[in-house]
Amino acid sequence: MHAVAPSVLAPFRVAPWRRVWAAGFVSQLGDWMQIFARAALAYELTGNPSSVGVIYFASYLPQLLFSLYGGVLADRFDRRRLLLACQVAQLACAVALGALVATGSATLLGVSVLSFLNGIAFMLNIPAAQALVPSVVPRPLLPEAITITTASNSVTRVLGPVLAALLAGRVGYEWIFWVNAASFLAVVAAWLLTRVPDHPRPAERGSLDAIRAAVRYVRGDAAVWVPVAVSTFIASVGIVYQPQIIPFATEVLSGGDTALGTDRAGWLQAAIGTGAAVGILGLAGTGRRRPGAMLTGSALVFSAALVGLGTVASFGAALVLCFVMGAAQFANMTLAISLVQHRVPEVMRGRVMAIHMAGLIGFVPLVSLASGVLADAVGIPAVLVGAGACCGAFSAHALRWRDAVQPIGAAPEYPETIAAVGTVLEEEG
Repeated sequence: MHAVAPSVLAPFRVAPWRRVWAAGFVSQLGDWMQIFARAALAYELTGNPSSVGVIYFASYLPQLLFSLYGGVLADRFDRRRLLLACQVAQLACAVALGALVATGSATLLGVSVLSFLNGIAFMLNIPAAQALVPSVVPRPLLPEAITITTASNSVTRVLGPVLAALLAGRVGYEWIFWVNAASFLAVVAAWLLTRVPDHPRPAERGSLDAIRAAVRYVRGDAAVWVPVAVSTFIASVGIVYQPQIIPFATEVLSGGDTALGTDRAGWLQAAIGTGAAVGILGLAGTGRRRPGAMLTGSALVFSAALVGLGTVASFGAALVLCFVMGAAQFANMTLAISLVQHRVPEVMRGRVMAIHMAGLIGFVPLVSLASGVLADAVGIPAVLVGAGACCGAFSAHALRWRDAVQPIGAAPEYPETIAAVGTVLEEEG
């Protein structure tokens, strides 16, 4: 007899998780407000669209450079304290950004430096935050908790830019940064009130040895590396639509009209965010029953929609395709994170999640720069079609791996994992 899947809203009955989720929602809303304001400020300072790319690059470069080390820190030190330190560091960066604007001292270099520093704190926060989730929600409810968290992020990515645009014209960019700074206080307060059990520390003494052990673990368990590989490829190659969405909306959908293009780009972003929420919530049952089919199927749907986006010149068609892309990509990503979180042992959790996040986010700065160069050379539609075709080819190849993906709740069978956990427990006494 198959176990009945819990309600997708069941984690809200758990007080510690409910408190942490609410604080995280507030902070995510502030993050998306700051992302919009930072890009708009950079463009206003220089009048050059490439300045937005510079800010984007500075913000996400730490993900590529330091994410694996962040996983080591999350496994080696107290995760709650690490998360709190990162929240305070991001708060300080937001306050500094607001001060630069308020005093008339803001420059592209200054904003870029603070964006880079904020990116480091954000990157170190991710593995610790991901690894702490199973500490505040019962393991049977973990997939639902991840589903809700990712869905709420898709909601904030729609609301955040809208709120930032409203505030920017009324009170200025500095207040957007200060509102974001205040949002971190909610996270700090929530985690100060939340006690979590200690976790076993890695047996490896050196950081490189600890990273190698995590890489060996991922490579040795197909139930882990398949979700990591599929979601990473879709995120790293398919993300080309994100930095190109404003030029696409302007040049392809609006005949070069900048004002109309910016407005339509906002609607396309809203369609992606709405689709993401629908896709994330819709996978709750199917992803549990047939995770391999859902993982590869959502990758194929996303690939087809991205190819389609590169072939249309109609705003209405683009809206529909963006909705489908958001639903498929975020369903794929959320399911992959759930599968990996549920499978990985506690002693490896921070490092493995860092490896996964490095794939999902770490290539953003490089892909953003490359997509801009290619768009100048061959045109935006060709870039979208080419990226979608690459994702489609990889997803079709990944169909042969779908049976390796274990249903959520299946016990790990990787012997080295069990041995590693046993060794650490013995050393801890």
